[in-house]
Amino acid sequence: MKTARNTAPLVLFLIAVALLAANLRAPLAALGPLVGMIRADLGSSGTFMGVVAALPMLAFALFSPLAVRLSARFGAERVLAAAAALMAAGMAVRSWGPSETLLALGTLLLAAAVAMGNVLLPALAKRNLPSRVGLVVGTLSAGMSLSSALAAAAAVPLAVRFGWQWSLAVWLFAALAACAAWLPLCRRGAQRPSETAVSDGLNAWKLPAAWCLSAFMGVQSLLFYTLVNFLPSLLAEKGADAAAAGNYVSLFQIGTLAGSLAVSARFARSGRRQLFNLATASLMLFGVLGLWLAPAGSAWLWVMLAGAGASGSFSSALMLFALRASDSRTTAALSGMAQTVGYSIAVAGPLGMGMLYDRFGSWSASLSLLTALMAFECVLAWFAAKPEIIR
Repeated sequence: MKTARNTAPLVLFLIAVALLAANLRAPLAALGPLVGMIRADLGSSGTFMGVVAALPMLAFALFSPLAVRLSARFGAERVLAAAAALMAAGMAVRSWGPSETLLALGTLLLAAAVAMGNVLLPALAKRNLPSRVGLVVGTLSAGMSLSSALAAAAAVPLAVRFGWQWSLAVWLFAALAACAAWLPLCRRGAQRPSETAVSDGLNAWKLPAAWCLSAFMGVQSLLFYTLVNFLPSLLAEKGADAAAAGNYVSLFQIGTLAGSLAVSARFARSGRRQLFNLATASLMLFGVLGLWLAPAGSAWLWVMLAGAGASGSFSSALMLFALRASDSRTTAALSGMAQTVGYSIAVAGPLGMGMLYDRFGSWSASLSLLTALMAFECVLAWFAAKPEIIR
């Protein structure tokens, strides 16, 4: 009976993490496959849709520092419950009517709420379960990958049957479920705000290790959001038909699930984290290199490798915030800085890819630059996973 009582809070916490994780990527992944349909319905320009695609990363960069301050004042559980409610509001706004203004505003609100979860969940993992960080991050990563794969696969069929607004709005129910799951945690009073606040003596922006972690996460995010937005177009240029190119987005998301599960299961307990992290980053390098130079018939392999590497590196970055930090306050500081710097780097991916395509009329230049960036990511992966504790 005592064991059951001790296990119940852990189970409730993991359920809450999984439900919130389902909202951290899927509502954004659901937008990409619908871009053509939305453009046709609203009469929007390609530039406007490019701005909408970049809004989440801009919001992540802008609102991530706010997450730590809010958690210090109100408690992380309360902030995350409010974030889930804000996600639901953002989804409702962007689906309310066929309007460019509502679409952009709703996407911005949704992304601001996602930024809160991105920053605070690793800090909560460090505080609540310092010896089982891999379990919490694994639950988080698996929830994100599985839900985003489902979102990418279901977006177009739902839009064809019910319209693109309903296809986007369906994720409102997941946000409400997450809000309901976090409310009991708020009422328990489990959060002690001072434990996730950034101490007066800690300034992560002055630490070389923090900059390395931030750059590592940023280059990974740049690749992920570039491929989520442009993978069908890349493969169409190599000869894949439109239907097959669209299905590769779902295959990419399946690869992300495999990568996150593998890293979450082994990374925290590995005695050679630097080699592990380098191997994961190398998957991104080989994936992009294959998409650039290999024939279209083998694209499935390179898409899977890129997806597994991107998600695996994301999972290891989340773990490193906790594993390399001396306490939960340091974890929150590292996470907040990395999200700000990282997504500032990531926003250059979709925007830069589009600009290079307009300049050269081909995706080859963009893929060659991505390949160089992934080689640099391998260097960052080695130094980001150094064993030294950040205090």
